[in-house]
Amino acid sequence: MTQEITHPILHKAIKNLDVTKEFKAMAKANGFKSLQDILDSSLHELPFKPQSGYRMLKEFLDILDEHGLNEQIEKISE
Repeated sequence: MTQEITHPILHKAIKNLDVTKEFKAMAKANGFKSLQDILDSSLHELPFKPQSGYRMLKEFLDILDEHGLNEQIEKISE
């Protein structure tokens, strides 16, 4: 499922982002190389993926909010 959100942060490698070690470990465990990879998956399932949880979902949403992408996420989640 491809989302229609564009922003440079979405295509940067997660390993190069200023995120927690836990977030990087979760991304690696699930094969997510960029934030766009996470958006392309089901956000409702993110907390249940390996090495994830609601804290990882919150961190992901906080990253998007920090870059002004939260309103767009709300639209695609409806």
